[in-house]
Amino acid sequence: MKNILLTILILTFLNCKNDSEKVVSKHSGDTTIHYKNQFKRGGIKDSIASLTFDLASEQNSNGNFSKAKKLYKKANDLEPENKIILNALGGVSADLKNLADCTLYFEKSLKIDSTFTITYMNFGTAYNKLLKFNKSIEVLEKGLKFENNQEKKGYFYYNLANSYYKTKDYKKSYELTNKALSMVKEPAVREDIIELKDVLAELKN
Repeated sequence: MKNILLTILILTFLNCKNDSEKVVSKHSGDTTIHYKNQFKRGGIKDSIASLTFDLASEQNSNGNFSKAKKLYKKANDLEPENKIILNALGGVSADLKNLADCTLYFEKSLKIDSTFTITYMNFGTAYNKLLKFNKSIEVLEKGLKFENNQEKKGYFYYNLANSYYKTKDYKKSYELTNKALSMVKEPAVREDIIELKDVLAELKN
């Protein structure tokens, strides 16, 4: 099966957004949920940092990870200690297979806000990409404790299912997949969950 991961990037106000603003993409086989006009409510205050971040995200979506990281760093220089920018830096560092930087940026974000569930989601996904599956499970389970939104809980369960799948704990993965399906409404994500469930149905016994 393809490598399916759910990443929620630069997503600061999930509960305030409506479906018309939602963008779902599948870059490199990964399902990514983000939002247009994500800075309207102050995610990044500095206008130049915001513009630089947008340029970085465009490069990132095109798979130009080195260029994206340079631009994210510029945004970080303009507006340091911003958890949204740090999340992006952590994610792109994982895409570049740089474990040290990935860990550094996500841990910085968690020091700023230890209850920001998006950081846990993205950090767990990054560990999965870096083949650190047990670390992925550890981070995702921590983040799940802070999450109250049912849809986002479903995303956590889905990513946990992926990590347990990678550790070959197919029974646990199957249980988490069913939990995810009971909570996730987003059609593109449900499609991926069902794909994983179909694979696990043959493996869990």
